[in-house]
Amino acid sequence: MRPAELGLLASLGIVELTVYRPLRVAFFSTGDELALPGEPLKPGAIYNSNRFVLVNLLRAMGCEVTDLGIVPDSLEATRMALRSAAAEADLILTSGGVSVGEEDHVRPAVEAEGTLALWQIAMKPGKPLAFGRVRRSGGDDAGGAAAHAWFIGLPGNPVSSFVTFLLMVRPFLQRLQGVSNVEPVRIPMRADFVWSRPDRRREFLRVSINAGGGLDLFPNQSSGVLTSTVRCDGLVDNPAGRAIAVGDSVRFIPFSALGA
Repeated sequence: MRPAELGLLASLGIVELTVYRPLRVAFFSTGDELALPGEPLKPGAIYNSNRFVLVNLLRAMGCEVTDLGIVPDSLEATRMALRSAAAEADLILTSGGVSVGEEDHVRPAVEAEGTLALWQIAMKPGKPLAFGRVRRSGGDDAGGAAAHAWFIGLPGNPVSSFVTFLLMVRPFLQRLQGVSNVEPVRIPMRADFVWSRPDRRREFLRVSINAGGGLDLFPNQSSGVLTSTVRCDGLVDNPAGRAIAVGDSVRFIPFSALGA
């Protein structure tokens, strides 16, 4: 609680509140190609940036995070990680392994250890998004909250992972924390750019506010360019198939409204 809120409670003589305990979230990344900063990069390897982005976004929301590190690309290793995470966590969050490649084992692992309710979503960036639940030891799929841990699988691409966390994971966690209104604010603003080739999916374009009060488009909208999340001020929520011309009014979601 903030100082002003504490003062308000004191002014009313309130000494006790009903609160929610911190949510327990278990996180792990998948991929034999991942390395940690400080380690030498082998051929074909990349540094695991998602770990640092997602774990710190979770902690900023007041979650107790168990970081299970990097899980090897194998079905059995992924199943073992899910079983370990489900023992204590309210939510299991993963990064990577949710596409359709030969080494993407998250889907069959979750289906073996629980159930999947959603696989892929019509948004860009962030199509490979998974949602379901994982059984706790001794639980069953029909059991209540105590019998399972929730599961969300995020894409491995850094921007896709970042955007889907802000737009999907964050409001889900807020609802578990007792927040009723989790819809982010969308501000009508002027586009000072052209977007002539819209996607058939709903798009979230990275933009920055310029000196004239309009929005400039980051030049590279690739889902691998994490620089865009640092240099931009937020996202344009663009409906599927909608082209944008200079001067059009668009729906802007500031990163500040998403806790980023």
